[in-house]
Amino acid sequence: MMPLVDREIISDQRSQVIMKPNAILAIAMFAAATPALAETTTPPAAKPGNLVVAPALGKHEAATTLDINTATVEQLAAAKGLDRLLAEAIVKGRPYKATSELVKHKILSDAQFAAVKDALVVKQN
Repeated sequence: MMPLVDREIISDQRSQVIMKPNAILAIAMFAAATPALAETTTPPAAKPGNLVVAPALGKHEAATTLDINTATVEQLAAAKGLDRLLAEAIVKGRPYKATSELVKHKILSDAQFAAVKDALVVKQN
């Protein structure tokens, strides 16, 4: 005698047969759309005669001079040869009449001052 087959099992098997092509179609559509999502723009090719090379500025390289009486701690700390502690000491000792006062008041050593003197100024108001 053959066992009776449950109608739910047959129905489930049929839905699986129908769902497989739908799943394959969905995956194919996603794969086709993926390159559009991953598009990146590339810069136009530079012509040899038009190349302009800008100097790279590091963490401790300032693009301009800093007034030690008005610069923030962050600005001073970014100057080549200064760290945050020295910058805080400079701010605490304000006002200054000349950058050489940083050595006179023993905020910077002679060697430290020599390294940063070109980046620091005192503007007279």
